[in-house]
Amino acid sequence: MAGMQVTLDVQKVDAVFFMYCATLVFAMQIGFALLEVGSVSIRNTKSVLVKNVVDLCASGVAYYAVGYGLAWGAGEDGFAGRDGFGMRSAKFDSANHATAAGAHANAFFSACFAATSATIVSGAVAERFPFQSYAVLSSVVAGVIFPIVSHWAWAENGWANPVRGGGRVLFDVGVLDYAGSGVVHVTGGLCALWAVYVVGARAGRFSHGRRANDMPQQNPVYQVIGGMLMWYGWFGFNCGSVRTLAEEHLITVARVGLVTALSGCLGGITVVCIDMYRDRSRVRPARMINGILTALVSSSGGAAFVEIGVSLVIGVVAGVLYVWASDFMVRKKLDDVVDAVAVHFFGGIWGIVASALFSAPKFLKHFYGDSYKGCGLLYGCSHGGAVFGAALVFLLALCAWVSVTALAVLAVLKYFNALRVSADRECNGLDRSMHGGSSYTEFQTTIFRFKDKSGSESQMEMRVRAGDAARFAMVLSEIMETDPKPTSVATSRRSSTSDGSLTPSPSQSPGRSSAPLLPGDLGSLGEAKLTITEE
Repeated sequence: MAGMQVTLDVQKVDAVFFMYCATLVFAMQIGFALLEVGSVSIRNTKSVLVKNVVDLCASGVAYYAVGYGLAWGAGEDGFAGRDGFGMRSAKFDSANHATAAGAHANAFFSACFAATSATIVSGAVAERFPFQSYAVLSSVVAGVIFPIVSHWAWAENGWANPVRGGGRVLFDVGVLDYAGSGVVHVTGGLCALWAVYVVGARAGRFSHGRRANDMPQQNPVYQVIGGMLMWYGWFGFNCGSVRTLAEEHLITVARVGLVTALSGCLGGITVVCIDMYRDRSRVRPARMINGILTALVSSSGGAAFVEIGVSLVIGVVAGVLYVWASDFMVRKKLDDVVDAVAVHFFGGIWGIVASALFSAPKFLKHFYGDSYKGCGLLYGCSHGGAVFGAALVFLLALCAWVSVTALAVLAVLKYFNALRVSADRECNGLDRSMHGGSSYTEFQTTIFRFKDKSGSESQMEMRVRAGDAARFAMVLSEIMETDPKPTSVATSRRSSTSDGSLTPSPSQSPGRSSAPLLPGDLGSLGEAKLTITEE
């Protein structure tokens, strides 16, 4: 009707906005699952999916039972909450419906953050870490490790909170970690780093010396779609951390969304440019996705505090940092399947540092109140050095806490011989040995025998769809520039067990990787001669 006015309760609108953002963060788990499935061998498809679902379920229960109280409960020392376990809080029962709705939305939002921090570990130790042990580790991360770190930075009385309600504020300015570059990502990334170090590399990942062998990866389509879903969910991650749409905060939400988008764009472009400079023939979609994710991780620390143009700097540095960190992990023979450590741990550190360098005073005062004294170091205010110092102290305390607790859990798992699956199970694939059989049972075993230019005979065993062995061999012959009079044989035999990988025979030419291969690796064998026979 003309002239009708609608009055909305801001608190109720905030609760709906908060819940919507929480569902976006929850949906990031879909992206995590797809990205990880696309990055592992087809033999471990079910294993990765089970771990991701178990992680989400175990994290939710652990955060409900213990984590929420440690994160948001009252505590005079600023280290951890002392009440609110089992999500018992007076706010949940408030007579004010908006207050009660906001409290429930905050609990859901925080639980999604806890699950995100725990999920980071999953991809790093994929293909050799039993899901039962991973359920234990993710429960501890979501129920104890992450909540205590979040209490430090975000709880009303946390010792690093910039607007601490009681007690002295760290260096009078606290740590600037707006949406969790440190709290979520450094925490999860450091847990992943210690897990990778203690568990060890996959069989065949590293040869003698420092050479790293490419391992089978199931599907780049899953990797890209998973990464894009995570990018989409990140708008809930960063925008939702504003927590309100009241007054000028609405502008902050919009600016945070723009910072999130631009930083991701520059992170991806930077990685592609570096990879093209190194080798134009090896621009990999998974690395571009990881460059985007690293930039998103880095933007989370100060997305509400920086100018839009600064997001470009954050993205470029994040892209460079990802390339360096990924190479560093390989040089140290640390086998991180999805580069989770490079993305989250190193990207999170840069996010905290970037926030301490580039946070604008006007945005900080708007977010924390006019009484806030700090600013980014590069702005030159009297407390700029204190902000940078607080960031370093927080990072040191975070790393110390996470290292002690994560290593303790890993040590217990190792003591009970539950840290890694057996060599036979790893070789055969976890789907067959632990999850009821292979994911793609329509494949059959095919053996390709061939001679290379030197006359050496070799053979390879792989899985192809039933009935497609002859057609595959014909296409393969064309790719490998087969002589019109081929001299080698491809035979097929039925098999109810399949893993989609390709395994070199003992007669394979020396010097090639002992890691399992996929059909995409065949092109590197050089010229070969094939013939097709049906058996």
